[in-house]
Amino acid sequence: MLTPNEAKLVIHDKCCKAIRDKLLVILAINPVGPLMVAELKPRAATAGWRNAAKVNISMTLSRSKGLAILTDKGWELTEPGKQHIATLVAAVPGNKVILHTSNSLRTHLAKITDPLSHGFVEEAVKCFEAKQFRAAVVFSWAGAIGVLHKHVFDKYLAVFNAEALRRNSKWQQAKQQDDLGAMKESVFLDVCESLAVMGNNVKQTLQNQCLRLRNSCGHPNSVVIAEHAAASHIEILILNVFSKF
Repeated sequence: MLTPNEAKLVIHDKCCKAIRDKLLVILAINPVGPLMVAELKPRAATAGWRNAAKVNISMTLSRSKGLAILTDKGWELTEPGKQHIATLVAAVPGNKVILHTSNSLRTHLAKITDPLSHGFVEEAVKCFEAKQFRAAVVFSWAGAIGVLHKHVFDKYLAVFNAEALRRNSKWQQAKQQDDLGAMKESVFLDVCESLAVMGNNVKQTLQNQCLRLRNSCGHPNSVVIAEHAAASHIEILILNVFSKF
């Protein structure tokens, strides 16, 4: 989630006075993963927190109220813990775009029950936090389409197949969720609009902005995007897909 320099800024800011919060920030330094106590102390020293060597790390994290948990591989942040980190970082003066967007995505991530879509959105969050913006665009779009596929499969399958067959006599009727992926995404969105799954304005926004940007980011070319373009793309998906379906 955080680079070492970003972690330094948070740890030494007035928003991060509690020892528990400092330890959570150390856990949030990339690469994020389970860490044993012996691995946490050098990270803390690198971040300029010299008193960490005197802290009872296991006891402090065990009292974190579920923000961090101990696994067989060490201490790691939970989803509430990652959202707590985002709140701490947002309180630090400076660029808040990345943490605001990743925090919003993580909030909606917890509500996605489809395992495939959940996996794509989780990858999008990790890529965005690591400033891999093209990858974040591609994965967040894949997650959004996965959410829409599940919604259509669960609630509109019969009428969807009928409309798809009307448009294309060669359409093989979808019998499982994965079958919906045989349809071009732009056409899939057209069918969704015709079935009133979404309105025309939403469809146009998804097609003309999000899908177009995904296509640019998902193919070999020289396009370069920064956090604001990726954040706008992800925000559209949050507001029009992840928070609705």
